[in-house]
Amino acid sequence: MTRRSLLSIAVVLIVGMANSVQASIVELTFSGTYEGESDQFGEFTQSFSFSMTYDTSLDTNTHFFATGAALGGDTTTHEWHGYSASGITAVDFDFVIPVTFSPTDLDGNKMPTAGVNADFWFDVDLATGVTPTLAWMSFENSEEVLLEIGSAMGSAGTISMQDGSYFEGEFEVSGEGSSDSDSVEASTDSVTITIVGTADPDPIPEPASMITWTLLGVVGCIATWWKRRRKAC
Repeated sequence: MTRRSLLSIAVVLIVGMANSVQASIVELTFSGTYEGESDQFGEFTQSFSFSMTYDTSLDTNTHFFATGAALGGDTTTHEWHGYSASGITAVDFDFVIPVTFSPTDLDGNKMPTAGVNADFWFDVDLATGVTPTLAWMSFENSEEVLLEIGSAMGSAGTISMQDGSYFEGEFEVSGEGSSDSDSVEASTDSVTITIVGTADPDPIPEPASMITWTLLGVVGCIATWWKRRRKAC
């Protein structure tokens, strides 16, 4: 009976540790259609696509709020998962206007309430491979071109991330030996988020793996000790 109890505890610990650490490299795209206005060209409608690669093993933010949890003085209407900028390995923006963003252009410090800080948020755990439906992040490059994806809003005692995207910037327009500046502002109320690929990080000895093998060794020792004890009796 004692042996079974000890083995049961060891197995539970092994399974728990093996499942507690999940990590993956996730490639996401955020796409939609902007309606906007340009000083030079007037009103326009134009599709856009923003892509981001994120390595969840490099994430250092631990904020998580379940649906219905208290977040400040409000109640969440969906899950909130906070992420750090350290996991962003690549970004790209495809738009009619050539614009370049880099991972370091992330405008972090997204605070849904005082004392709760993340560089950006999703409504899912990216390490699970589940596709997000909501996000809250923004980028601003050295030319002060701003890209916002999602937002946060509290209303009637609840708080939630909001769909949509906003883009603005000043651009140089050249033609026939002269140049002029053009101010562009565009937005949409709907952004489609897609996971286009996932991969495991480079195989390195993870703490959970090391602990798992240690616990397996412990199980072996328990079995050996029990056999010797029975022989001695």
